[in-house]
Amino acid sequence: MNKRKYRKIVLNLITITILLAILYLVFHKDYKAILDCVSNISLLNLLLLLAMGIGYQVLDAAVCFTLVHERLSSFQFKQAVEVTFLGVFGNIATSTAGTIPLQSYYLYQQGMQVGSGMGLMILQYVFHKTTVFLYAAFMILLQGQWLKSALPELVKYIYPGLIVCALIIVFLVLLCTWTTIQQLLLWIIGKFPNTGKWVNRKDTWENNLKVFYAESKEMLRNRTCCRNAIILNILKLFWLFIIPFLCMKSLNITGITWGRIQTVSAIMLLLIGVLPNVSGAGPAEFSFLLLYTPLIGRISAFSTLILYRVATYFFPFLLSIGVFLKIRKTKENLREQKVGKFTP
Repeated sequence: MNKRKYRKIVLNLITITILLAILYLVFHKDYKAILDCVSNISLLNLLLLLAMGIGYQVLDAAVCFTLVHERLSSFQFKQAVEVTFLGVFGNIATSTAGTIPLQSYYLYQQGMQVGSGMGLMILQYVFHKTTVFLYAAFMILLQGQWLKSALPELVKYIYPGLIVCALIIVFLVLLCTWTTIQQLLLWIIGKFPNTGKWVNRKDTWENNLKVFYAESKEMLRNRTCCRNAIILNILKLFWLFIIPFLCMKSLNITGITWGRIQTVSAIMLLLIGVLPNVSGAGPAEFSFLLLYTPLIGRISAFSTLILYRVATYFFPFLLSIGVFLKIRKTKENLREQKVGKFTP
């Protein structure tokens, strides 16, 4: 393991440790009540929550399949599920940095050019962010009066969150389509040396970049595919926001309706997307407790958070490890078969 990877792992562990320490300091007086609350959940309800967590990933895979199958007809839904779980693994294990490289490399092995794969994975994220923005804006418009009365001190953070989310979407779209940025990146690549291995590297980077921009522009022109991706993302978020409701129902927590849980969860996801995170941890816990504690109380909010994160974070990550190991083993077996064919 090189020093860079080692430092990254250590940084992740330190960040998660600090997060857990903060949560302990805030809730250590209530931990017995929280454990009592969580331990009362039935096995059937727990299995339902885990199934909901898997369902969210399957819907995300449906978005992936819609985009990739449009460009690679041999692409199967099973492979879209594997790409999705590789994204989960990369997001947590590599602090997001390895997510798109892992996914685009997988697509490359299925016959798609690297630039095309990267373009589609970034566009999938753009569609996700766009849907998060639209969903949150609609729910805020629908429940605006209730939000002002129920969360008066927090409303001031919601509108800046909408603005930042919109700016991120605009930036990503420009990054994928604006010719000026493409020319700037090509100019930077051109400044690398023209000797030795750099010649092939520069050619590869330039070709991938050109393919990336061509793929992104072509996909955004496909209105039917874009529309289907948005619709699937809306369904995916609707599914995700049912999970906190089921968590509370499993814990016999009352006092907030299903529609308002949809609203608060939409705002929570909006805030998560504009706050910095390490391995997907930090903003989710902060936003969840910030929004739900005034509505259902400290103990209920933390108990719900535990179940929510198990269903949407820890359990999918465990599954993603299995998917990653399976793909790696399959790749190694194929390599051994190729070597065996050429061994006298």
